Amino acid sequence: QSKSAMRLKEDMKKIAALPLNKQRDTTCPKVFGVSLLELQQQGLSKNGIPIVVWNIVEYLTQHGMTQEGLFRVNGSMKMVEQLRLQYERGEEVELVKDGDVYSAASLLKLFLRELPDGIITSALHPRFIQLYQ
Repeated sequence: QSKSAMRLKEDMKKIAALPLNKQRDTTCPKVFGVSLLELQQQGLSKNGIPIVVWNIVEYLTQHGMTQEGLFRVNGSMKMVEQLRLQYERGEEVELVKDGDVYSAASLLKLFLRELPDGIITSALHPRFIQLYQ
C-alpha cells in the first residue's frame, strides 16, 4: 500500500475512536449531520447557507486559493476535530487563528459528507434529471 493510503487508513481509525458524543454540549444545537433545513430552522444559516459553510468558504477564498491540492491534501485530523467541536459547542470559530487551509477544507468536506440528504436532496433528483434532458 502507498504511504498516503496507509496514512488515510490511520486517520480514519483515529476519527472512529474519538468519543464525539461525550464531548458535545447538549444545550447547543447540532451542526454536523443534520439537514440543511434543520440548520436554517435553528438560525444556523446566513442567506440560506449554513454558517459553518459560509465561514469556511470565506476563509478559503481569502487564504487558500493559491494552495495546490486544497481539497486533495488532508488537513490535520486533530485540528479538524477540534474545529468541529468548537462549531458543535456553539463557540466562535476563528479559522485564521485556530486552523489552516487544509484543515478548513477537510472540515468542509466532512460537513458535506455528513449531510443526511446531501446537497441535492432525493426530492430534487427528478427535477435535475428533467433539467438535464
